[in-house]
Amino acid sequence: MNIARMATVAGLTLTLGLVGYSFADDDDDHDRRYKRPKRLAVPSDAPLVWKEECAACHMLYVPGLLPAAAWRQQMSTLDEHYGSNATLEPALEQQILDFLVRASAANRLPVEPSPTAGEPPRISQTRWFEHKHDEVSEAKFRREAVGGRANCVACHRDAERGDFDDDRVKIPR
Repeated sequence: MNIARMATVAGLTLTLGLVGYSFADDDDDHDRRYKRPKRLAVPSDAPLVWKEECAACHMLYVPGLLPAAAWRQQMSTLDEHYGSNATLEPALEQQILDFLVRASAANRLPVEPSPTAGEPPRISQTRWFEHKHDEVSEAKFRREAVGGRANCVACHRDAERGDFDDDRVKIPR
């Protein structure tokens, strides 16, 4: 076999070998069902009631971080919302639920139940979250300036707008 032909065969072998191989990508996971949710930006028509009611107690979680079924679970358990009673008037609850379901429609990931019985799913316990934060130590999450896994805005300043770009992460001391 001549050198040119050997180079062609080697090039084809390398190319074909890479077709099924994926280079490291911050947003990829070995289990494709748990890759980064799509369309995380908050819709411009987000209702004021969602912003006011939800942000009264915690940061605004981007609807696309959970699938619609998980938001339905969240809203159906507001009487025991992670240890607090967050119930609202039925019309307000419905308005928020309708928005969350519509705004999370692009997230087709399966619902990942909370390991705590009776508790709705937690974004910070999804496989996607775990994969994205696998190099962040528990000590960093426990820092007073971070305030725990659920406080995305501590490190991702534009989290409430759906921007979780790795290049803009700043973990507070």
